[in-house]
Amino acid sequence: MDTTNKLVFQCFLLIVAFAIISLITVKPIFSDDANPLRRQVVILAVDTNSVVSEESHMQMVDSIIGIMSKTENDDDFYLMPMNSPTDLIGPYRTGDNDFEEFAKLVRNTIQEAESNTSIGVSIDETIGESYNLLDMEGAPPGSGIYLISTNKYPDHKNYIGHKLDPLADLYFGREWHISTFALSGIPESNLEISTKLAGSTSGHIFLLDNINGLKSFTEHLLITNKIGKLIPSGEKKLTFNDLLISDIEVLPGTEYVMAMFFRDNNAGSFRLKNPDGLEASTGDRSSSSVLETPNTVIWIINDPIPGIWNVDVTGISGLVSSWYLSSNKYRLNFQMPEVVPTDEAAIISAFISEAEALSKISLDATVEADVTPPGLSTVSYKLKDDGSDGDSKSGDGYYSASIPTPLSEGEYEVSIQLSWPDVKYSLTRDFTFEAKVFPSITMEPLYTSNLFIGEEYTVATIYTRIKDSPYSILPSSIDAQVINDAQFNGILKLSARSPDAEGKAWMYDVIFSPDKSGQLATAFKAELSYANRTYSRYTENLILESREIPQAPAQNYSYTTPNDESADSSETISKSKTNMLLVITIPIGVLFILIIPIVIYRSSLPKPYGFISDESGNSVLIFNQLKNRNPVKSIFLRHVITGAETGISEFAGTNFIFGKGSLLITATGSSHTIRINNQPLVGSAYISDGTWIGATGKLFRFTTEKTYPE
Repeated sequence: MDTTNKLVFQCFLLIVAFAIISLITVKPIFSDDANPLRRQVVILAVDTNSVVSEESHMQMVDSIIGIMSKTENDDDFYLMPMNSPTDLIGPYRTGDNDFEEFAKLVRNTIQEAESNTSIGVSIDETIGESYNLLDMEGAPPGSGIYLISTNKYPDHKNYIGHKLDPLADLYFGREWHISTFALSGIPESNLEISTKLAGSTSGHIFLLDNINGLKSFTEHLLITNKIGKLIPSGEKKLTFNDLLISDIEVLPGTEYVMAMFFRDNNAGSFRLKNPDGLEASTGDRSSSSVLETPNTVIWIINDPIPGIWNVDVTGISGLVSSWYLSSNKYRLNFQMPEVVPTDEAAIISAFISEAEALSKISLDATVEADVTPPGLSTVSYKLKDDGSDGDSKSGDGYYSASIPTPLSEGEYEVSIQLSWPDVKYSLTRDFTFEAKVFPSITMEPLYTSNLFIGEEYTVATIYTRIKDSPYSILPSSIDAQVINDAQFNGILKLSARSPDAEGKAWMYDVIFSPDKSGQLATAFKAELSYANRTYSRYTENLILESREIPQAPAQNYSYTTPNDESADSSETISKSKTNMLLVITIPIGVLFILIIPIVIYRSSLPKPYGFISDESGNSVLIFNQLKNRNPVKSIFLRHVITGAETGISEFAGTNFIFGKGSLLITATGSSHTIRINNQPLVGSAYISDGTWIGATGKLFRFTTEKTYPE
């Protein structure tokens, strides 16, 4: 063989050798097999020299891997020996058939290590190599490293500050964790350093000095991976001849059950029986699988028949703790806003789905909700699908119940349960909602009677508030609704007070001008938006009474035909006297009859009162002593005084309307601006004792007495 052929052959041997070594140490990852957005990377960093020295520690590591294989989904696992961080084993993916090989390789690696519990462990090298591996794999957030060692870490300040802290910062920046399995006998300094590293990287410390630590670790994985929550089914400290019977409640629609047993030592017998008392492997359509590790037994029952299953545990000396969780094909879903108003009933609505489709449950199943108001006791409600008590439609598969008003402000806790007769446990779903005070609309009536046709009045004020705080809305959000007159053609409008730049306001004047006499009933509807919800609120009804302005009655005149000229002179004189008496008496009687209702009507009208003084306090007007009033108007409209009748030119374009105990000033023209207590007069406004009236740069004051104390 020539030199060239020898070189080619040697290169070929090197490539083959490298490939064989790679297959033994690191499982290859193909490009279509890796997706860093979905698959997390888990590194078990094991100090094999310390773990091999204690059989119980080796068993704990074996149990940890077994638990992870059943609770982690599609994660890539590596083993990194702390004494040689570059000698990796992996990756092995949970869920693959060959993952059991990973557990064997870890066990063999530990068993082949040399026991040495006196050497120190430089964990900065392990953490640094782990960071490089996570970075190379493009590990997503949530990936990380678990440290397992009972040999002492360096703990001087320079080591921690210059080596460990910068590494922890790198992990934190990538959202990777540094966690620790604290086996029995771990040095206190190691625990302190591990706690610091975990706190800096959102990691965890799992104390594994007994089986309760394994159970806590299992719960952490189940919650993190959103698999479920463990349900207790029994715990007992056994002797060799004792028996523990663990009951597992299987609900209708259960897809699988995972029964987990934590034990002090690697011993015991576990027998699974279905609700008929038969072994799980005989006479049963269910399939099951079991994984045994030194400290755990994990039994998975697929497609179990509903009822009570049993697991008999015997032949163990020590503590046994039994737990289980199940996955049900039925899903409880709820329909309810996250925030609801306190002034309306809260409707709790739930439905059951199967494979993302609505599913109608059997008639004997019930749906209930336990509602706990803030600071109060829990109240139970039965959710119905019969079209009553908040349920919108009978038989549509949506179950509802109504929580009556008023609701207390705060957070409500709700637990919905789907249950069946003679079954102890139920399918549950928990959620919360918040009750808050929403914006509301209120109305304050002002001047609602004796409204004359053709005149314009401010009859009410509308407010929109949250509790006592203003809540501004657009004028278009409020709609006036006439209730009793579809042919109403008068004016009924809103005028915003002090609107903002967007035109929103929280206070509106209601302006009314009647077009005919009678009563008008109206209410106002507001379309409000709050907490990502649009809803409607109504004011109370407003009754407005209007009538025509009274007119002076027309005079009645009598007409007498001429007497016959041929009549007797005496008869003529007698008839003349009689006619004269009638001519005098009848008009007086008619006039008297007409005057009486006029006097009564005038007496019913409010009498003007009060004084107007200038800003120096000098009286310039006495309302009940005006000399320039129209006599007819002073009779029929005694309570209405126009600005022209006051003789004060600044009051031109205004009317003063006196009521019983009230005085309304109304703007009838736009010749100049009138201000009431420094606020522009819009439509009408009530004034009271001491009110300031501004016009054309002058100030006037209305008082009920002639003098007003300063």
